[in-house]
Amino acid sequence: MRKVKLSALLAAVLFGLAALATPLKIGITQIVEHRALNAVRQGIIDVLAEAGYVEGENVEYILGNAQGDFSVAMSIAQNFLAQGVDLVVSISTPASEPIVQVFKDTNVPVVVSAVTDPEGLGLTSYPNVTGTSDMIDVPSDLALLKELVPGLTKVGMVYNPGEANSAILTDMAKEAGGDLGLEIVVAAAENTAAVPLAAQSLIGRVQAIYVTTDNTVVSALESVVDVAKSQRIPLLVGDPSSLERGALVCTGWDYYSHGRLTGTVVLEILSGKSPSEIPVIYQKDTEFGKREIWLNLDVASEVAFEFPQAIREKATGLLFGGRRFVIED
Repeated sequence: MRKVKLSALLAAVLFGLAALATPLKIGITQIVEHRALNAVRQGIIDVLAEAGYVEGENVEYILGNAQGDFSVAMSIAQNFLAQGVDLVVSISTPASEPIVQVFKDTNVPVVVSAVTDPEGLGLTSYPNVTGTSDMIDVPSDLALLKELVPGLTKVGMVYNPGEANSAILTDMAKEAGGDLGLEIVVAAAENTAAVPLAAQSLIGRVQAIYVTTDNTVVSALESVVDVAKSQRIPLLVGDPSSLERGALVCTGWDYYSHGRLTGTVVLEILSGKSPSEIPVIYQKDTEFGKREIWLNLDVASEVAFEFPQAIREKATGLLFGGRRFVIED
């Protein structure tokens, strides 16, 4: 009898050790493949690695990418649940909506990232959900366009009305535009294939184009760039990672830093905090919250555009000869 008890005890100990050795399973999903969202994902993983979470040893990442398809985003969420993930990170508003829908009644922590208005959309109204917001400064972007283009009265915006984040930012632009004496001319694109035609529809109707953090449009940005260059229309994109893709001006947040900010939230949860104890963090309110302004001198030379000196003095950095140069304070 004694031997049986010892064997049972040993088996229990070994089972416990095996359980402890089981890697943490984290699902990370994004709505589409583009530099900003990829940078967020890498920032999260890097922060966790620096804290001792080594992929293949004590953490396993299950990555999802919906490639712009909302039905695929829902399937990814359901797959994460089926695989028994310990924590989920969803990057972008359209990736976060199905994740929250699937996990809202579970005990699995959810961290939403790069979401424009997580509280306004009700995503963080559940005790297991918190996150970070990349809400951009739309009024400042439009004011910057007014400085760039003397006599500016009409600004074109290509956007996907099906993306809640983009709809919010477009409404903000319309309101801010009214205050600045600007008419916002919208061109809807419900998917990436529709972006080229939407951009072309702005030809002859606007004096500048503004692209916010609309994932559909950013993933097909080159078609907007082509229109802007061919018509010599200044293009401002609210995403610094889009500079090399041909925007004349990029503003907003560094998305790798946004990922690192999100990573700190994940670490808080892994250390024992409940998501309900962690308020939503808006990047503008953090040490990462300095709005950047990048000027593309290569594009300016190509379309014979001269940046006003006042804009140069505000710039965070320049793209010249295909290389970025940070302007020292």
